[in-house]
Amino acid sequence: MRAIARNLAIVAIVAAAAAVPGLADTHSDVLELFASMTSALSDDNPAGFMKAFDRNMPDYDKLSGYVDGLIREAEVSASIDPTKDEGDDVKRAVELDWTLQIRSRQMAGPLVERQQTVHVELVKQKKHWRIVSFTPIDLFAPAKFSLSK
Repeated sequence: MRAIARNLAIVAIVAAAAAVPGLADTHSDVLELFASMTSALSDDNPAGFMKAFDRNMPDYDKLSGYVDGLIREAEVSASIDPTKDEGDDVKRAVELDWTLQIRSRQMAGPLVERQQTVHVELVKQKKHWRIVSFTPIDLFAPAKFSLSK
């Protein structure tokens, strides 16, 4: 299931990039960054997910803690749908519809789905894009699973 969700997310990103006429390498690079982030979540790799972020980003440590906690307690699949990508070869403003599917590792329970519009600012640092602003980070807050209904 996780591999299928990851592959579907990557296909959606590539299809979105191909649908925009004259899409420059910059757009493709940014979309690939988000594809690697969704893959890292599905692969239980919080360090791989956080690799996209500038460590000086506001709330970096809080986001890192959220992602660690979420992955520790749940299986996570992610998909994104880019809705806005503006800027130049050095700075980008991106808006994404981000969906998380979360299932507890501790108990068999329903699949919890979270969906939010995420606003991201990126800058190119050396040869790599890094996220310098990401809101809302609460999308990745650990889930509160309960044994009672």
